[in-house]
Amino acid sequence: MIIIAIAIKLDSKGPVFFRQDRLGKDMKTFRIFKFRTMVVGAYEMGGKATRSDDARITKVGAFLRRTSLDELPQMFNILRGGMTIIGPRPILPVEWEPYKDNTRYAKRYEVRQAMFGTVDVINRAADRDLQFSMDADYVENLTFWLDVKTFFQIISVVISGKNVYMEEVDEKNKK
Repeated sequence: MIIIAIAIKLDSKGPVFFRQDRLGKDMKTFRIFKFRTMVVGAYEMGGKATRSDDARITKVGAFLRRTSLDELPQMFNILRGGMTIIGPRPILPVEWEPYKDNTRYAKRYEVRQAMFGTVDVINRAADRDLQFSMDADYVENLTFWLDVKTFFQIISVVISGKNVYMEEVDEKNKK
């Protein structure tokens, strides 16, 4: 983590860590920590990155995203008990607003939010409907073995470095 921090500082101006308030279990907000992969103020310049050629992503950030190393600081959230390794991924409160009346999708808040979700196995840049549907499926079918299976599938996806951005998933679907 120290090497990553040094690389981030050498690559671009700004803090090493990205901090943001996200919705957690029971829709309570908590602060998430990640390694910064984009220029300072990137979200305000255009929301989340969904393409690999997004100019807001730093050189080091591109590598961190592809390898999911940007997620490592979330281990602090896990150790503090605010997150788990597998489960629904935490989102911004404003991203939940259009779905707040969907009782099935709200099931994602019955459990702690996580570093990796089941949707990451097939599409790390999934749209919210697919993500929330898979989150609801996860909560409805939650077992230890589902977590184990998902954990090993995530390892495979991370090692392959695939499906990080929408254009990669779109290209895969064309084949």
